[in-house]
Amino acid sequence: MLVKTVRGRTTSEALARVREVLGAGAVVLETRRVTGGVEIVAATERPGTGGGASPAPAPAARPLGEHAARLREDLVAFGFGPVLAERIARAAEANLDEERLADPLARLAYARRAVGLWLAAAEPPTSADGVRVLAVVGAPGVGKTTTLAKVAAREAIAAGRRVVLASCDDQRLGGAEQVEGFARVLGVPFRLVRDRRDLDRARVELSPGTLLLLDTPGIARNDGEGMDRLAGILAGVSAEEIELLLAADRDGASLADTVRRFRRLRPGRLGATRLDEAVRPGALVTAAARARLPLLHLGNGPRVPDDLELADPARLAAWAVPSPRGTRGEEAR
Repeated sequence: MLVKTVRGRTTSEALARVREVLGAGAVVLETRRVTGGVEIVAATERPGTGGGASPAPAPAARPLGEHAARLREDLVAFGFGPVLAERIARAAEANLDEERLADPLARLAYARRAVGLWLAAAEPPTSADGVRVLAVVGAPGVGKTTTLAKVAAREAIAAGRRVVLASCDDQRLGGAEQVEGFARVLGVPFRLVRDRRDLDRARVELSPGTLLLLDTPGIARNDGEGMDRLAGILAGVSAEEIELLLAADRDGASLADTVRRFRRLRPGRLGATRLDEAVRPGALVTAAARARLPLLHLGNGPRVPDDLELADPARLAAWAVPSPRGTRGEEAR
């Protein structure tokens, strides 16, 4: 195992440096505040080899000890993928002393911290330099329209921003009409986007500082034509303006497949819905960690606009790695 210590001014910067030095598969062993920023100790089991040489065969991993194996089993039971659960368990075994490793609460607290470091939060969309677009994409029925209505209500009513609701969902019966209805209720303008030219025109015609929230049709598996059309509409939109919504109550394989299919659209953000319905929440965290995209919005119910919050990695980790009932999770020392 190759272990490195890296520093950054912020946690995000230090994590980016970890990935640069050790690769995307690196495991965070410890993070601590230091003068001038953050210091992270991380490790990888597959160090790169320079000069074009063939990589050396990876040595067989030694079996986990009893307590680390229990942590891995707990994480898998919470819905985490086996590979991520194994990495977190090995990091706990390497970083915790025997007393804390034997303590179930301390093990889970360490896992919570590790999960929080694997995740990143995206900055909310800003529009100071012109018209900003937030296009929400995803599978059918994931909650794109409701999520956009929640965002619109918060931005227009609570924050007082100029908001325009738009839809390019003219294929589904009543799709665009539902968004137009939300716009009337909220008292904000509505625009129908049929192609990329409509979206480009909106950037020119709308006032600087406007946030254009774009609802999109759900793209089912094997709907290549629908994916091609949506890719064309979003061709002029930056990755940071595209948010892929995932349903937190889906299993890990389904979430991984959704992320893979929607790479065609270049999403730069992830969002999640149905957190209140998820039985095994680790599946969502595993999908987000694999996608290596920051999280923006989290939906935990149907109420508009109440059941929506900006992603917080620490809170999401606490949700995904719960403490046993009747106990209070403690931070691993």
